[in-house]
Amino acid sequence: MYNVASQVTQKHVKGVEVIQLKGGVGLADINTYESETVYLFAEAFNTVPRYLPLPVFVDNPTVKEIIESDRHIHRLVDLGKQANIAIFTVGAVDDNSLLFRLGYLSSEEKSLLKSKAVGDICSRFFTPNGEICCTSINDRTIGIELEELKQKERSILVAGGSRKVEAIHGALLGGYANVVITDQYTAQSLLIHD
Repeated sequence: MYNVASQVTQKHVKGVEVIQLKGGVGLADINTYESETVYLFAEAFNTVPRYLPLPVFVDNPTVKEIIESDRHIHRLVDLGKQANIAIFTVGAVDDNSLLFRLGYLSSEEKSLLKSKAVGDICSRFFTPNGEICCTSINDRTIGIELEELKQKERSILVAGGSRKVEAIHGALLGGYANVVITDQYTAQSLLIHD
């Protein structure tokens, strides 16, 4: 997403807001470039970025409910829900996965996800059929729900590479994207996959 944001041609438009769709504060010393990505999109459209300054996962659903009930955080989450365009990527589910390296998930949760999930969108893990994989993890995730992506005028999935074919396929089966941007080799693998 950072590479996409850095290539967007600047346009002077009015009424555009750029909102981060999920928490992005990490526990590990790994730069996820989420802040920079949101900033670059906002800069391209001459607007102020709206960050969701929270971790992507919290310890339990009660903590999530309390955080999201804060009027400022609630407003930011609502802006993401109301957006008519969402642009996002998918993550693969393996030991190299960024979410696996950020320190949020226990070894038991990682094992469960590796056995049942094929990918994540906005840190929400899904199965090969595009269904939420683990409700106990999903209920602790801060940000847009996958079902809300289906309601967008444009729900744009940007991803490629052999590591992500299963994840892209699951996302498409789940109906989370109505626009896909990928490379020709990934597209060919997806066609063969069906």
